[in-house]
This record gives sequence, C-alpha cells and structure tokens, in this order.
Amino acid sequence: MPKGELAIFDEGDFEGSIDYQSFTKSTKLSHINKEASFSIDLTYKPIKFYLIIQAKREKTYLPRWRLWFDNFSLTKEFKPNLETEVNDIQVISTIVYDITPITKEGKHQIAVYHPSIQTLELLNLSLISFYKIEGFSTKYKLSAGSLILNRNDSISFQLMKKSYFVIRNESKEGIVKISDTDGKTIYTVLPSSDSDEIEIENNDVVTTTLQSNNEKDYGVILASYNLLEKAPNINFSVDSKVNNNIIYLYLKNESEISLDKLIVNVMINGVPAHFKTFTNIGVESAIDLKLPVSIPQNKKAQIINIRVVGIKGGYRKIIDKQITL
Repeated sequence: MPKGELAIFDEGDFEGSIDYQSFTKSTKLSHINKEASFSIDLTYKPIKFYLIIQAKREKTYLPRWRLWFDNFSLTKEFKPNLETEVNDIQVISTIVYDITPITKEGKHQIAVYHPSIQTLELLNLSLISFYKIEGFSTKYKLSAGSLILNRNDSISFQLMKKSYFVIRNESKEGIVKISDTDGKTIYTVLPSSDSDEIEIENNDVVTTTLQSNNEKDYGVILASYNLLEKAPNINFSVDSKVNNNIIYLYLKNESEISLDKLIVNVMINGVPAHFKTFTNIGVESAIDLKLPVSIPQNKKAQIINIRVVGIKGGYRKIIDKQITL
C-alpha cells in the first residue's frame, strides 16, 4: 500500500484561467553546487500565485537555506508543510508558498541557495498562476506532497477534464504505469534521476502502478493538479510551405477573443532553427512570416517541425505542422 499523501492546498472555482509550470530536473545543492535559479515570465499580474518546492534529504539533517524571489528573501528557514520518509535514511519534503503580494507582470528569477557539506536535492519546483479573464471559468483542485509507491503498489485518482501529475521513478528496473479504467496504458515513467511532468485529458479515473521485481524499487507522485475549464472559442489557422530555402508561414487569429501571445517554434531534424513571439493579436489579425533555413543538399529526408502556441491567460492551444522535404 502506498505511503505518504498528496494534500489539497487549494480548491474551488473562479472566473478566469490557471497557468502551470514545473521545473522537474533534479539539482543537488551542497558546498560544491550552492545555488539553483529558475526564470519565469508572467503574462500579467496573477490574482493568486503559488510556489511549490519539493526536496529530498537525509532525515537527520535540517537544511539551512535561503530562498529568493527576485531581490526579495522569502525565507531562511526550512519549514516543510508535509514530509514522507522514503526509507530509514531519507525523507521528501514539500513546501508551499503563496507569494501573490510580491508578484507582478513580467520576468522573475527564483533562486535556492544552500551552501552546506550536506546535500539537499531539489526534485520539483512548480509555479501556479491564477489569471482573472472575462469569459473564462475554472474549477480546480491542487494537491502536493509525496505519495510513495513501493513494488507493485497501485493507487487510483478521480480526475477532472484536465490533470497534471509530477512523478518520479527512483527504480533500478521498475516502471511506473498510468492506465485508464479499461486497463489501457496512458503513460509510462521509466527509471530516471529526474521527475516527469504528465498531462492527462478526458479521463475520469486513472490508476498508477509501480511494476517491479526489485523490492528496493520505488516511485513517487509529487503533485496532482486538476482543472475543469470553460473558455471562449480559441482557434487560429497555420498555413505553411517551403520554397527556395524559405519557410512561408501565414497565421490568423480566428478566435472569439484576442490572444495574449502567439509563439512560433521551428525545428529541422530536431535542431532548433527559429523561435518567434508575437503579442496582443487581435480578432481576425494575421501574421505573415518568411523564415530562411539552411537545408543540406543531400539525399537524406529533411523534416521540418513547426509548433505554434496560442496563449490567453493560462489557456494554451497548440497546433503542430510537419513538412518533409
């Protein structure tokens, strides 16, 4: 049976949308590597803003750290909201901060400073922004903590229309499987030193299982964020072609409302080629783009992947295009 818990730290409904971002790459902080920093860009000032930090350490060690938001020191004290013992030696801590009063529109820097001979391993840093936007409504349930799955443990979750999970697989050989009510595998988390961020849509119930033959294997569910959104029609068209080593893109906002941003990302054979951001795109507004590309003259097929992301508050719509030359 899984041990630990995912505790609800906020739930309800409001007129607006929620944006969510996680940094899931593990970082070990000590006297060798003292600081980790994370950059974010807020579309505009949120009406509510949460910072969630999750870290692993030895049970006998109480960290001395410093947490910064821009030039503002959030804390010098390490005071977890929740802790779960992984084994006889290690513990996972979860800390939730509401930093709404000091948050504003624009770019921000979060820094964790821990200069110690002991190690504090950052497992996940999540940011949740609430934006008040006319025409949007969102029901939500936000949970964080550490729910540990040992060998062959399972647990089921009741979900809303859109759900986000942060999961780690600390196994040597086991796999963490997420399956639907028919037993069909939706997502598989392989062993890794980093956490995985998973988005699940249109499933009422899912079951998470650690499948392993090794009794020392374990997985950890660090967070579950559930959303049920009602939004105006948001849509945009993307027409593309390539001629004489130039990508021609025609973008048009066909939504009922204006968009905060359109982000264009172009990759050729997996290598980034172009990244463009456009702001304040009105209804029926169009954008013409000519993007030069360097395409090798060989017989190997060239694959151009184009991703366009439309953003309104915390709501995102993604359109992917692929061109093979």
